[in-house]
Amino acid sequence: MFDIRLLPGFMAVARHKHFGKAAEAVHATQPGISQHIAKLEKQLGFRLFDRTKRTVALTPAGEAFYDQSRHLMAMMARMKAEGLQIAQGLLGHLGLGMQSSVLYSDVPLRIATFKKANEKINIRFEVHPGDYLRRLMDRGELDVAITTLPMPSPEYDTMVVSHQPMGVAIMKSHPLAARQQITLEDISSEPFIIVPREYDPVGHDMLLSKLRRTCEAPRIAASETPSLNVIARVAVGEGVALIPLGYQRDGHDAVQVVRLEDPDLGAANIYAAVHKDNARPTTRHFINALPKLRPVP
Repeated sequence: MFDIRLLPGFMAVARHKHFGKAAEAVHATQPGISQHIAKLEKQLGFRLFDRTKRTVALTPAGEAFYDQSRHLMAMMARMKAEGLQIAQGLLGHLGLGMQSSVLYSDVPLRIATFKKANEKINIRFEVHPGDYLRRLMDRGELDVAITTLPMPSPEYDTMVVSHQPMGVAIMKSHPLAARQQITLEDISSEPFIIVPREYDPVGHDMLLSKLRRTCEAPRIAASETPSLNVIARVAVGEGVALIPLGYQRDGHDAVQVVRLEDPDLGAANIYAAVHKDNARPTTRHFINALPKLRPVP
């Protein structure tokens, strides 16, 4: 074996064919370079250079060692660069799950922007209802979940990454369906289909509290998620529901989605959730980058 730290000096002498110029190139003294070469030759057991007062030339063994040293130094540079990329989260794997209702926000384009800027990250992308994303996260099968439902658990870090306007899903035959916007007061006496409290305690309680201000006993027809299931219940006449306004683009035959006019519930948060024990650099890089990205089509 030999001391790999001696290679830069050897490489410099081999390139410049001059001990003085080699010393300048590696910011060392000429005696120091001479000592490095002598030490390296002793460790290897063969001469690297034929030296006279006027010339410095590689021996045949030195030529072969120089060729291998160039490959070794290049490999070490690649190893260092790759290690830095992995440590910074610029290279590796990422399991990313998204709730389907997030489709109607700017988040998908932000993810596309991230993918374009981070082509060395292998992103495994899945779309599922919010409750199923939670199960995948609990089993460690996903690194990040993008959802409209917060994860009220001390095991997860949850951050707001975007917002989307909310609407009221209501049967097209209902007199309010023709309006441009609806307030909670307009529908407070209607039967409601709401998100189960265990999925969104804050939003669930806020909705009931606001309904009670205008209706003594709000009628809860069902607790349901995801949004497509909620729309199905509205379509068969079970009640009204709050869902992302973007669902109005889908053109349901029986259901109209009308903008909700409300200072507290008129826009919903979109969250990115990650397990606190997830130390994967790609996960942290994505979480740090997502809120700052500007969507690029």
